Amino acid sequence: MTASLRCSDLCVAYSDRPVLSSVSLSLGVGFHGLWGANGTGKSTLLRVLSGTAKPDHGDVWIAGKHLARDPVAAREGLAYVPDEAAVYPFMTGRDLMALCAWARRSPAIVPSLIEGFGLGPHLDKRYDALSLGTRRKMLIASAFIGEAAVLLMDEPANGLDAASRAFFSALLTERSRSACVLLSTHDGTFLEAQGATIIRQESLGLS
Repeated sequence: MTASLRCSDLCVAYSDRPVLSSVSLSLGVGFHGLWGANGTGKSTLLRVLSGTAKPDHGDVWIAGKHLARDPVAAREGLAYVPDEAAVYPFMTGRDLMALCAWARRSPAIVPSLIEGFGLGPHLDKRYDALSLGTRRKMLIASAFIGEAAVLLMDEPANGLDAASRAFFSALLTERSRSACVLLSTHDGTFLEAQGATIIRQESLGLS
């Protein structure tokens, strides 16, 4: 298996309390679910894998590019949906999608994504004026712009209505045929329904 996402010996501690301890992963194309209870380090791991947080020790590669030594090339192959979005509040949904498209060298507006998540009426609203569910849909839609080799998603289904959740499930099924999708959740039922390869939190050397 060719690894789309790889990390080696990741260690992170907060106030001398270990959160990640010697975590190593090698994941190829497919749908992988990081499963575990809230507060056990899933979000920390995804932040490190996405480059939004630095590990105390260890390395990450995205599509063969070292995230620390070659960050621009690595991030071109990466899409990340955080649990809480660090988006400039004055940005509109259209601005967010244009920024993600620019980073991945792709068209900014994908009509099927806008229609599927019902985002048309919200594209030109400020991000801080949107509901939690609509913000989540914007982030998810932005992640599917372009052909990122690796998609990292932290509890992405939170706040989605039933129709959007069904559309999102279909997107995951389609994209995981050609990309490496790593989705964290405490909802094992969702992962099983999607046919994900489940990675248990406690198996990764998390403290």
